[in-house]
Amino acid sequence: MNIALRVAKAAAAGLILAHSGHAWAQYGSMTPLPEIEGNTAPAAQTAPTAPGQVLRAAACAIASDASGGSALLATVLRSSEERRQAVIFLRAARRCGNLPRQVATSASTLRGAVAESLYEAQFTAAAAARAPTLTVAPMTRPAASDDPSVAGLGPAIALSECAAARSPETIRALLAAEPMTPGEQAAFASLNPAFVSCLPAGSQLNVDARGLRSLLAEALYRWSVVQRDGPTSPWAAAAPGPAG
Repeated sequence: MNIALRVAKAAAAGLILAHSGHAWAQYGSMTPLPEIEGNTAPAAQTAPTAPGQVLRAAACAIASDASGGSALLATVLRSSEERRQAVIFLRAARRCGNLPRQVATSASTLRGAVAESLYEAQFTAAAAARAPTLTVAPMTRPAASDDPSVAGLGPAIALSECAAARSPETIRALLAAEPMTPGEQAAFASLNPAFVSCLPAGSQLNVDARGLRSLLAEALYRWSVVQRDGPTSPWAAAAPGPAG
C-alpha cells in the first residue's frame, strides 16, 4: 500500500512517511540475509518476508534467549558486524518462529524487530522518565558504519531519539500496531506533534515508515533501559565535566 503522511510546522518543517510494498528501498537496499538454512534461492526471486512475520519470529527467539538480540543491537548500524549478528539471530528466529525456508529481509528490518521484541519483553509497563532528566547517549552515527548508503540516516536517527524522549508512550502505541496496517498509519499520525517539535524549523525529511519504525523501536528501547537502570546503564549519556 502507498500512503503518505505529512506533518508541518507553520509550513516551515515537514516529514513525509512513505508506506509502500517497496519501502525498504528508501531505507537502504534490502539486502537479503544469505544462505539461511536452505535459503538458496536467488535474492531477486525471493519475495520479502512480511515484517509482521519477521517480528513474531524475533519475539519468539527473544523469549527463548535474549542474548542474540542484545548482541545485534550492540553493533554499529549498517556495519558488516551488524549483518553477521543478524544472520546468527535469524537462524535462531527461523527455528523458533517457523519462518519460510526462503527468507528475504534486511539486517535493518531485523534489527528493528529485535528492538521491538526486547522492549516488549522487558517493559510490560512503560518506563517512567527520571527526575532530574537522564539523557541517552546517541545511537552510533552513520559515519561509524562501513556502509556508505547509511550516510542519509543521520536526520532520521536524530528524529527517533528526540521523539523517544518526548513521546515514549506514543511510540509504545505504534509498536503495538501490526506493521503495514491502517493501525500503524494511525499510530504514526499520533506521533506528528512529536515529529514537528523535533524537526528543525524550515526542514523537511523524507523517510520510509518501515525504517523509521525500526529506529523508533531502538530509540525507545534504549531510552527505557536508561530510565530503568539509571546512570549505570551503558547507554546513559556521560555527565558533562566541570567547566575549565
